Amino acid sequence: MSGKREENKRLTRLSILDAARMLFIRKGFELTRIEDLARQAEIGKGTVYSYFSSKEQILIELIGEERQKLVGRFEQRNDDNAPVSEQILTLFLCQFNYAQEHREISRIMFRESLFPVKPSIHQRHQVDNTYLNAVVALVRLGQQRGEINVHCDPLSTAIIFYNHYTMAISAWYMGYIETEHMITNLRHLIETAIHGLQRSSNEPTTVQPLKLARLSAAPLESS
Repeated sequence: MSGKREENKRLTRLSILDAARMLFIRKGFELTRIEDLARQAEIGKGTVYSYFSSKEQILIELIGEERQKLVGRFEQRNDDNAPVSEQILTLFLCQFNYAQEHREISRIMFRESLFPVKPSIHQRHQVDNTYLNAVVALVRLGQQRGEINVHCDPLSTAIIFYNHYTMAISAWYMGYIETEHMITNLRHLIETAIHGLQRSSNEPTTVQPLKLARLSAAPLESS
């Protein structure tokens, strides 16, 4: 009996997330109400609140699920023996391909990454840390292979790469970069960043490594 109850709870949770995904695409996050989610999922408003404390929490869980899918795609497609620049490109192309397939949900995720709703910031850190660790791991691999300056702070370097992707995807949404040119543009941005990092001082820096505040469930890996 306990197993059946747990299965019903799992299905109800999935139903709420599916309803949120559909309504956020159709109406937008701001215009979607908890009442709308309950109606779409064919459950009571109180039931929604028994699973999620707010609409923002639903969005965070939805983003977390989508991020896991992206990491899974990357793990399937990535060639561990390829140059690190190509592995970073593979990761960003997995994100871009997802944006092409799920343009509106990706737009919401992108916006929330840059300008999160304040009550959700702490939860967003938990979602984002896993992703940042994946980029940091690629940076460290590049340093071990001599492809990235060993004196660069891995976290700062990972954020430099992600900032390049952010600029490119923003330009794509605005129509400044055509879809067929995205691979070329991303590869150019990644290689430009690596070239700039390699030209940095060959001496250890006296600048303190970048630290992120309020890390919680999935802290960034330390050096």
